[in-house]
Amino acid sequence: MKTRFYILTATLALALVGCDLNQLPSGSTITEGQYEQMDNKLEGTVRGVYSKLYEYGGEHDYFGQRGIDLATDILSSDIAMKSQRYGWFVGDEQMQTYGRRAYFWSYYYNIIRLCNKGINGLEASGIPEADADAAKTMTDEEYTNGYYYAQLLTMRGWAYAGLQRFFCKTIDEIDIHTELSVPVYTEDDTRKDTLLGAPRSTAEDVYLRVEQDLLDAIQYFSVFNKVDRGSNKLEVNIDVARMTLAYSYLNKGDYKNALKQAEDLLGETTAEILPRAEVLTNGFNNKDTKSWIWGLDVTVENTTSLASFFGQCDIYSYSYASAGDVKGIDANLYKQIQDMKWDIREGWWNNYYNANPKADPNYQYAPDGKFFSASSTEPMSDRDWLSDLVYMRVEEAYLIAAEAAWRSNDDVKAKERLKELLDERFKDGQKAALDAYLATLSDHEALGEAIRYNWRVELWGEGRGLQTFRRWGKEVERGDNHMYKSRSSMSPFQPGITTFEIPTGETMYNPYLRQTTELATKQ
Repeated sequence: MKTRFYILTATLALALVGCDLNQLPSGSTITEGQYEQMDNKLEGTVRGVYSKLYEYGGEHDYFGQRGIDLATDILSSDIAMKSQRYGWFVGDEQMQTYGRRAYFWSYYYNIIRLCNKGINGLEASGIPEADADAAKTMTDEEYTNGYYYAQLLTMRGWAYAGLQRFFCKTIDEIDIHTELSVPVYTEDDTRKDTLLGAPRSTAEDVYLRVEQDLLDAIQYFSVFNKVDRGSNKLEVNIDVARMTLAYSYLNKGDYKNALKQAEDLLGETTAEILPRAEVLTNGFNNKDTKSWIWGLDVTVENTTSLASFFGQCDIYSYSYASAGDVKGIDANLYKQIQDMKWDIREGWWNNYYNANPKADPNYQYAPDGKFFSASSTEPMSDRDWLSDLVYMRVEEAYLIAAEAAWRSNDDVKAKERLKELLDERFKDGQKAALDAYLATLSDHEALGEAIRYNWRVELWGEGRGLQTFRRWGKEVERGDNHMYKSRSSMSPFQPGITTFEIPTGETMYNPYLRQTTELATKQ
């Protein structure tokens, strides 16, 4: 784990030379010594946690959470790459994870370390009680501290859930009581002589850590809920805590609690499903979208410019995609959408290519109807990179509820939640076709396939592909637009690929993991 962390976001300057795509980072970091001199260390810690979500990581495929989302959707095979003019994300297309695993590991553990610093500081100074009556007489500082506490618990639980998704096998492959997962730290400094590392915890213990943090966060958010989040959707709230917990229960196989958390969210949230009228015009580029419950307002101060999600995926931005390195939908998945006839989401892809037959052939399958700049209509024309970033939206809760109900053999509830989503996802004049499709889902297995299909389509490009692939446990056949293993069947159970190995650096320098590795080698 790094010996310093970032509080201030780096300001990135763009250097464009000829036809080259180049970006040079500049800006500043602060040391822990400087951090100790801050007047409001808690606020600085919380801001530091959030800055990790969009921080430039030194390479143009390392730009925080949306970079991780993109890489893992490629690993799931739902995103296809058929060219490599610049080379970014090619390793993911080739199912290579050696470079990714170290970044993922340090990314989530750096967030955990910052959360631990804030949580431990609050607990040491006397965290306010999560009691509604007591909260009425609290000072503004006490009340705000309760709100910060809920945010930090949410982010720590979210980070451990992220590690669990990537570094632990699925519940179908393991006994969670004995299977070793990742180390669990609640200390804020693992470099002290008394704590040089930690052994791997069982998968069950990691799940329990996630659950406890998020249940506590929900309790605190329920009391400390008068702090106005305003338009700043970067700050997590009770919706984010409930969604993260629902995901964790779903991945764990605790479908009763997964359904409960999803239903609790849907019963109280103010977020709304993206309406059918906006499906093809939204662009997923504006934090004020009512379906977003977590996202980043990208500004000139925090943009990572070319090294960003839109700098990699949007053909209308000056981007790697506009220059030919398209991250497009898998051809077989796209064919499934076309075969549905009624699905308006077909228009999320292929628009520019279909309208401009002389355009770069690599533009085929580009997500130019889902992720596009709001200020441009021609490839390469937006050089501001100010499109907002989505981290979580309410549609996910409908799919979690549908899947959890289906896995609990409550097909009525599963179909009800799925229908609520699909009632906003049919083409003009195709409501009857949608209703006919829904009528075919009386069979349990057909309903399950419909839920799986909608996970892959609705959340395409939003980082849910790999966990969906792993959780459903079904092979996918890659379409003919992949440059690696085109038309090949891909298994969701691939050690070192769909489940990452612990980075070599960690096994080398963490004495507990080193001993485990050496023992395994000897055996």
